[in-house]
Amino acid sequence: MTGTRVSRFNRHFLTLSAYEVDPLSWFTGPLVPIVFAALNLAYGGTLAIVTWAEVGSPRLQFAGVLICTVGCVFVHVMTRPLRPRIGWGIGAIAVGIGCVGFIVSAIGYTNIVFSIELWWAPFGLALVLASLAPYLPARALVALGLGALIVTSPVAYLIVHDDVPNWGPVSTVLIIVSPIVSGITASAAFSYVVVSRMHPLIEKRSEVLVSPEAARDDAAETAERVRLAQFTARAVPFIEAVAKAGVVTPADRALAGQLARRLRDDLVTQSNVSWLESVASESRLVVIDPEFRAAKMRGPQRTALRALLQAILDTPGTDAGSLLVELRGAPDGSTAVGVSLDMELPEGRRIMHLAPYYLTLSTAVKDLQWSQDRFLKLSFNLPD
Repeated sequence: MTGTRVSRFNRHFLTLSAYEVDPLSWFTGPLVPIVFAALNLAYGGTLAIVTWAEVGSPRLQFAGVLICTVGCVFVHVMTRPLRPRIGWGIGAIAVGIGCVGFIVSAIGYTNIVFSIELWWAPFGLALVLASLAPYLPARALVALGLGALIVTSPVAYLIVHDDVPNWGPVSTVLIIVSPIVSGITASAAFSYVVVSRMHPLIEKRSEVLVSPEAARDDAAETAERVRLAQFTARAVPFIEAVAKAGVVTPADRALAGQLARRLRDDLVTQSNVSWLESVASESRLVVIDPEFRAAKMRGPQRTALRALLQAILDTPGTDAGSLLVELRGAPDGSTAVGVSLDMELPEGRRIMHLAPYYLTLSTAVKDLQWSQDRFLKLSFNLPD
């Protein structure tokens, strides 16, 4: 169709998680696994109570519900702010916990005639997989989901197929696998859609804000001119006065020596002040940089961090004096940077105000982590 923009499939989007490209979204926030854990507990527990009379071992059903719920809680714990991003290993453990809960529930239906359409376990395993959707790439979700499907479905079918009334073998298999397949499809689609929509925005934003030319921005140039004017303001009037008099007196020589010493001291002091400390002097934020690591930051990193700090300071209700930036060297030569602010940032406009600057910074640094537990906390690493 004319005027319609068609998005093309990009394999690169399958290798990124939704959280990596959109960490501040409500859909990828830290409460997603807890929400699915609550759904697992409520849905599984309700159906376990409804089918109580049909089940020979109801305790196994409640045990299975609790195990699947633990799988979601495990994801929540492993994805807390300031923790390293999870990978295939953590995802496999979480899905494995869900599979254990699924199999325990199936064992509880051994030699019991029951309504398989009311079986909660396939949905419970799908919810465990869905709790990983914001934190793993689409290809990882598909691989883990298919692995869970291969492990659980044959076991479940062998245990329950003889005791399922009104359904043939094919229908029984479809009822068992359809919720899990739906969970795999929905989780992978969610991850791919978020990444495919946010990644181009990040690249476009980084082209505007993070570039070699942006390092020499107007603010830095203006500050440099002000410092140069401060240095020359003391010497220029004295030189003009001597030029008008046409004579250099002993008093002039003494005053010239004093001015030279002061200018030298100012220049030495200024040379030891990093760009970040210069920003701090203008904005009242606190900088801890005993090893002068800020001077080693590249232009795009400086620009991105300066933009984020300015955005934080522009946020209503910010106390600039409580904004702390700390840089520490690591044994491998890299630099660990931490930013903290004594101000609560609830979901909503404040968070979205900072989102573009966060995403821009993520393109220039490594291991960027964001915490919204109570106060604003931000950390990242700069390679050697």
